[in-house]
Amino acid sequence: MSKFKRFLIIYMLILTILMVVFLTYVVKSLKKYEELKVENYLDSVMLSLAKAGEKGQLSKYVDLSKVTFSKYENQNIKKDEAISELLKNSKLTYKLNKDSIDLNNPVYDVYANDNVLLNVDLNGESKVTKLGILTFQDWKLRKISLADKVGSNGYTIEVPSNLKIFVNDIELTKDDSSDFKIDEELKQLSTYADIPYMIKYNISNLFKEPKIKILDENGNEVKYEKEDNTYKINLNYEHIENAEEAMKKIKGNIDVMQVAKDWSLYLTNDLKGNLHGFYNINKYLIKDSYMWKYAYKWATNVDITFISSHILDNPTFTNTKLSNFEIYSENAFSCNVYLEKNFMLNKRGNQKMKDTMSEKMYFAYYEGSWKLVSMKSESKK
Repeated sequence: MSKFKRFLIIYMLILTILMVVFLTYVVKSLKKYEELKVENYLDSVMLSLAKAGEKGQLSKYVDLSKVTFSKYENQNIKKDEAISELLKNSKLTYKLNKDSIDLNNPVYDVYANDNVLLNVDLNGESKVTKLGILTFQDWKLRKISLADKVGSNGYTIEVPSNLKIFVNDIELTKDDSSDFKIDEELKQLSTYADIPYMIKYNISNLFKEPKIKILDENGNEVKYEKEDNTYKINLNYEHIENAEEAMKKIKGNIDVMQVAKDWSLYLTNDLKGNLHGFYNINKYLIKDSYMWKYAYKWATNVDITFISSHILDNPTFTNTKLSNFEIYSENAFSCNVYLEKNFMLNKRGNQKMKDTMSEKMYFAYYEGSWKLVSMKSESKK
């Protein structure tokens, strides 16, 4: 081998070694640059804190005296473990504290999900230059402290009001609820019968995800849906379209169609009995309720005397139908009622007329019998 070839090989080996050394330096420099980006540096600090918490040593680095627990928190949890759980299981974000103005000694707020948890004081006065062009701050940790108002996870539970909810084996009460929602149409009915409605509980200041158990009225566990920090069970009343099937589920005796017919007759001054039939329609009503007051006002108002003179046809009622039963509880239900009342106007020479009734009627089992509580007009068929 000639001297020139030997020189060329040695030269190439030296050049390759230099290139490897340079590329290694570049990679390490870029890695260092990434590590010392403030977000990445804070990530490494939080990871170290979480590990310290698992070992019960977090209090060596952070004053935990401000940590307080909700009555629904697992009472066996320790403060170290609580903060560690948040650091491991929450989405961590960092924001420069609004009062921090020294960029060489910034203070960052650490958020666990949406709640501020820690304040981290950094020192970045030391600068590092790599590759002649990359200059960045070599962050050093000065101090970590709990935020003035330590935030922790909050959980929302939305369920029907007839269910029992246990958070870490502690039963929630109505006093723990933050909101409830009942359909406007059912408010009057709920005055006279217990009706399940949607109720919301907001449980705050929990560091660990709670154990949630929900039981029905018979003590059976009910499955729930969970999305993020919300537990939910939808409210579904029992719906039965067929009247015969529905009446099998409704306790006691009630002739809904007869109630509807009597109400129709009452409104046209055709119901027998004293006070324009009020004392007959009264048996379906609850004294001093909205329907009772409406009926009494109708019987005692002059308007009832202005009803046109007429004669009821035979048959008086045709095309009668009961449908769309909603059973809210054992003491409350509603259904749609449709009927056509046939009559003749005397002044028009026996001209046949038809009055259509299409209503949703709401009933409550009150003091031993079913009572009509309210009505809502439906589209006529």
